[in-house]
Amino acid sequence: MLDALRGFAAIGVLFFHLSIVGAPQLAPHGYLAVDFFFMLSGFVLSHSYAMRLQSGRLTVAKFLQIRMKRLLPLSLLGLLLGTGYFLLRLAFQKHSQYALSDILGGTAFNAALLPKAWVSQAPTDTTFPTNTPMWSLSFEIAVNLLWAALILRVDTKCAWVITAVTGGLLALTILKHGTADLGATWTTFFGGAVRTLFGFFTGVLVWHYRPKPFLPTLLLWPMILLLATVFCLPIRSSVFDAVSIVLIFPLLLYLSVACHLQQKQRLLSVLGRLSYPLYIVHVPILMTTVGLLKATHLEQAPSCYLFALVPICILLAIGLDKYYDSPITSVLAKHRVRSL
Repeated sequence: MLDALRGFAAIGVLFFHLSIVGAPQLAPHGYLAVDFFFMLSGFVLSHSYAMRLQSGRLTVAKFLQIRMKRLLPLSLLGLLLGTGYFLLRLAFQKHSQYALSDILGGTAFNAALLPKAWVSQAPTDTTFPTNTPMWSLSFEIAVNLLWAALILRVDTKCAWVITAVTGGLLALTILKHGTADLGATWTTFFGGAVRTLFGFFTGVLVWHYRPKPFLPTLLLWPMILLLATVFCLPIRSSVFDAVSIVLIFPLLLYLSVACHLQQKQRLLSVLGRLSYPLYIVHVPILMTTVGLLKATHLEQAPSCYLFALVPICILLAIGLDKYYDSPITSVLAKHRVRSL
């Protein structure tokens, strides 16, 4: 159930970013998928590692290595694709929104999942300039490390305090900025931090209070419809963003955990596995498409054709998972993780 929702959330982000190539905006709130990803992360990591970390069988250093081995292969590929696009654009067009020093310096920081440590003069200056969605991976690693380091002290009461405080701060920040699309730039860095903390520790709380499955599997489709409705509702409202993150998504996560899936379904598993590669490579693909359209003077092509990028990106994500990410992570997992 979580695999299915994670996959549809990644597709929601893809539809949100299709406006990069000039397609109509069908998912104006697709950026909210990131908040759902943080909640899923809190739940899944608690389920997989909480007991081992609490018992001391898994050290924080080993846990960090496991997370970096999981995230780096695809993040480095996505970064390479994005940086390659910006370098080619600079070489052929002799101009770019980022200077060469910003591209190369930013890539050096971003390769370690660290944000670019300076402010550039670019019109839209992001902390991960050549592959903007990677900003959330930086926050993900940070909150993973914080949770693992404090896990013996972060009991249920403490998790409630963290989610209550960050939930309030997040609501105020969203109302101040008029949107929850925060975290990709230094000016919205604080908003990204509270998004991450609230989402992750909400997932931790759902894991603590996880119910035994008792709901029918058929509820999956209404939940997917609800998720799609949140992403696609054609309104601009900071209140809607805040309500979606603070109320709708935690309820959606809880209900999905409560659904009883009698047997593993391949389609749901595929949706879950394509989510990360789709999230990490779709923006470089879209940017490259923009460059090709301009180079061939086809930027005025009918927008309906641009939606062909959706199945292309999804199929590429499936291929990357099967032939790139899974083989690499399998090899890395076989190497014994030594304590630092």
